[in-house]
Amino acid sequence: MYDTNAVYQTLEDHFPDAEIVIPPKDNTFADEVHHPKRMSNLIGCFALGIIGWQSVRQYGKRNISETAMQRYKKIIGNTLHSREFENQSTEMLLGCSILNRFTHIGMPKSYRVA
Repeated sequence: MYDTNAVYQTLEDHFPDAEIVIPPKDNTFADEVHHPKRMSNLIGCFALGIIGWQSVRQYGKRNISETAMQRYKKIIGNTLHSREFENQSTEMLLGCSILNRFTHIGMPKSYRVA
């Protein structure tokens, strides 16, 4: 969904030093019309394979942030209850503090099964 030249160009316009890590679509081929950073991702995927590319680019780290947001929404809720920005900021800080306490108490141990 995000693997388009327009997305790459927008990201580069707003964050020129950012390393863009978007997995390419299955049916995309290397072509000179692609954005240079998109071409880099395409060539990397073709050379290393998708799993190898994800490992080199540390693509799996995004799961940590996605899981944290999912945990926040499940425990605290999807919406903020306060209407004023200052109160919303406080509400977010309290929510994060609660999650940090839960994490400190203990997280489940997970293991890869071969």
